Amino acid sequence: MRKLPRPAAVGIVLILLWGCATVQPGVVHLCRDRTCEPLTEDRRAKERLLVEMARFLRENLNREIVVREADGPAKTWTEKDLADLGEGASFFVQGGPMPGRALIKSIKFTDVLYVDRDNLEIKVTTKERATWNLMPVFSAETEGVLQIRSAQEIRFSKTFVGSWLVAASFFNYEWLIDYIDLERGILGGHFSIRGGGLLNIGGGRGYQLLKGEGVKPPKAIAAVETPAAPELSYGVAFTESSGDGVIEGGEEIVLKVEVENRGKGEARDVQVVISGSPELISHLGDRKSLGDIGPGGKKTAVFKALLPLALKAQTADLRIEVAEGRGYGAGEAKNLRIAMRPGRQAVREVVEVVSQVPDLTYAATLKDANDNRVLESNEEITLEVAVENKGEGTAKDVRVELTGSPSLLSYFGGGRVLGDMAPGEKKTAVFKTVLPRTIPTETAQIKVNVREGRGFSPPLTKTLRVAMRALEVREAVETISEASVDDIPLKVKGFERKEAVALVVGIGTYREKAIPKVKYAARDAEVMARYLENVGGVPRANIKVLTDEKATKSDLVAHVTDWLPRRVTGDSTVFVYFAGHGTPGPKGTEAYLIPYEGHPDFPSQLYPLREMYETLNRLPAREVVVFLDSCFSGAGGRSVTGEGTRPVVISIENPVLAGGKILVLAAATGGQMSSDYDRVKHGLFTYYLLRGLRGEAARDREGKVELGDLYRFVREHVAKTAAVELNRDQTPVLLPAEETVADRLKMTVSKAR
Repeated sequence: MRKLPRPAAVGIVLILLWGCATVQPGVVHLCRDRTCEPLTEDRRAKERLLVEMARFLRENLNREIVVREADGPAKTWTEKDLADLGEGASFFVQGGPMPGRALIKSIKFTDVLYVDRDNLEIKVTTKERATWNLMPVFSAETEGVLQIRSAQEIRFSKTFVGSWLVAASFFNYEWLIDYIDLERGILGGHFSIRGGGLLNIGGGRGYQLLKGEGVKPPKAIAAVETPAAPELSYGVAFTESSGDGVIEGGEEIVLKVEVENRGKGEARDVQVVISGSPELISHLGDRKSLGDIGPGGKKTAVFKALLPLALKAQTADLRIEVAEGRGYGAGEAKNLRIAMRPGRQAVREVVEVVSQVPDLTYAATLKDANDNRVLESNEEITLEVAVENKGEGTAKDVRVELTGSPSLLSYFGGGRVLGDMAPGEKKTAVFKTVLPRTIPTETAQIKVNVREGRGFSPPLTKTLRVAMRALEVREAVETISEASVDDIPLKVKGFERKEAVALVVGIGTYREKAIPKVKYAARDAEVMARYLENVGGVPRANIKVLTDEKATKSDLVAHVTDWLPRRVTGDSTVFVYFAGHGTPGPKGTEAYLIPYEGHPDFPSQLYPLREMYETLNRLPAREVVVFLDSCFSGAGGRSVTGEGTRPVVISIENPVLAGGKILVLAAATGGQMSSDYDRVKHGLFTYYLLRGLRGEAARDREGKVELGDLYRFVREHVAKTAAVELNRDQTPVLLPAEETVADRLKMTVSKAR
C-alpha cells in the first residue's frame, strides 16, 4: 500500500498526480477454471463478453462490492490473494491547507440503464462508499459507461461526486479492466482519478480489484475458435415458353436459382441478386430473398415474367450472384447471354371511348374482438366497408360516410376517403377503435353510405344495428417474459439517413422542489436517443440530448430556433422527443412545456407548444415528427398546474398542424394523464414507443416501421395496459387526425432488420 508523502512535498506530488493520473491500455485476460487467455478481436467474442458482463452487473445490483488495491496485475488471483490485500483504492487530496488520503472502499451498482451491443457499451448508475483521512465522505449516485473498445482496452469511466463538510468535489475516474473472471466475480485493472472542488484538489492511480457474486460464463467467451461457416453453391436454370433458346416478345420466361448450403454453419439472410440487361430486370426484378439456410439445406429463388410484344432485338446479359448477410457469399458470379427479339404483332384495334359508367357495390362488416356480436367495454371493434367498381368507367372521389348513434360514431369518426376507383378495382375503408371502459348500454345503429363525386353513388343505404353493453372487466396479467427495451437493438446495416436530425429532451428533476419529479424522464430520453441512432438511422453527430438542468427554457428555445435550422436540409427528417411535465395555461386554453427552471405560476418561464410548433414548421425539412410523453390536463402524472388554474380538458392541437409539415404523436388526450410504468422504469407511452420502433409495430418482413403502424401499435397497447394494470384511461393521439393525413403516415420512422 502506498504511504503518505511528507506535508512539505504534498503540493508537488499533487501537481504531478494531477498531470499524470492516466493509464494506458494493455492486454485483457479472460479467466476460467484458474486458466487465463487473452481476449481476441473477434466481434462475436466481444459481444458475448459484453452480454456476460451485463449479466454480472445485474446479478450484483445494490450489493456493496469491496474495492481492494494491489501493487499491480497478477497471472491469477486466488481467494487468499484477495484476503491479503488492503480494503479500498487510495488517492491523495489536498483539502485546503490539510493533505489527506482518500479511499474508495466499495462500489454499489444501482441500475443497468442499457446494453448497447452495436457500440459494445453498458451504461450503469453507481454509488461509492469513501473516506478522507478516515472520515466518511458523502457520495452521490452518478452514471458511468463500460465500453469494450478493443481486445486491449475495456474502459469504465464516470464522474465521482463527493463532499465532506464543504462544497461538492468532482473527480474524473477511469478504470482499464485487464483481468476478468466472471465465474468467481473478479474484475481487475489499472485506475486513475483526478479532480477537485472549491477547496480541494487531488488525484492518483493504481491497480484495483472488485470481488462480487460470480456468474458462470459460457466457455466460448475466451475461446479463440472460428465459428462454423456456411458454404454456398448454386445452380441456374433459364427457360422460355417456346423452347427455342431465344427470348421473344409475348413469351413467359422463368429463371430458377437453386442455392445449397454445403457448410457446417448457418447461412444468414441469403439473397439472389441479378444485374445486367435493364429491360429484362425491369420485368424479372433484381433480387429475391431466401432468408436463412441451415447446413445441408436448399432453397430456390424463382424469377418469372410475361414479356410484352414490343421487345428490342438485342443480345441480353444477365449476371447472377448469391449474397449472404455476413459476407459468406457463393464466390463466383454466373453469367447468361441470351438473344432477344420482338414478338409477332397483334391485330390493332382502335376504340374511341365517349363515356363510361362506374357501378359501385359495397358490403359492410362489423367485427368485435370476442365475436359475440355485442360491443363491450374495453373491446376493440372494426367496421370494414369493402367497395368494388364493377362498371366500365372510373368512379371519381369515392368516400364512405357514417351516420347513426352519436355514442358509436364518436369512437369511429365520420368517414373515410377512398379517392378514384378504376374499373374492377376494390378498396376497403377500415374504421377501428378500442371502446373505453365507460360506454352506454343500448342498441346502437350505424348507417353506411358510399358516395361518388359525380353522383354515381349506389342506390342503397345499409344500416347496422348492434347491442352495446358496459362491463366491469377484470383481467389478471401474468408476464412470463418480455424483451427489455433497455437492451439497445443493433444498428441496421444499410439504413442510415445522413440528413436526419433529432432533438431529445428528458426532464425528471426540476429546480423548483415543489414540482414533483418525473421518475424516468431522463432515462427515457437517453434510451430514445440510442434507438433513433440504431434503428431510426439518425447519425450520432446529428442527435442532441438535453436532460434535467441542461434543459432550461433558453436551452430549448436555442436548440429549436438555432441548432436545428443549422443542420436541417430539404431532405431532412426531423425528430423531436420531449419527456417531462406539461401544464395548461392560466385560462386553460393553451398548452405549455415546463423547462428545468420553469413554474406553472409564471407563464414567462414556460415554453408554449404553439411557439415550438410554429418554429418547427418553418424548418426547410421534408417532414417533422414530434413525440410528446407529457400531458396538459393538470390531473397529475406528467402534468402540473399553477395556483388557481383549473385542470380542464384542453386541446394540444394547434392550427399550425392542420396545414403544416408537423406530425405529433402525444401520450394522452387533453383531459388524461400520462403515466409512469414502474415495472419497466419508463413512461408508459415511451415504453411502447420503444417497443414499436424496435420492430413490434412493423407489418412487413423487412422490419420497416411506418408512422401510422407505430401510432396504432402504441395507442392499442397503452390504452389496454393503462386500463388493466393502472386502472385509468390513457389513449395516445395523433395530430392532425389520422383520416386527414393518411398518405403522410406511410413515412418510415425506423427499420428493425
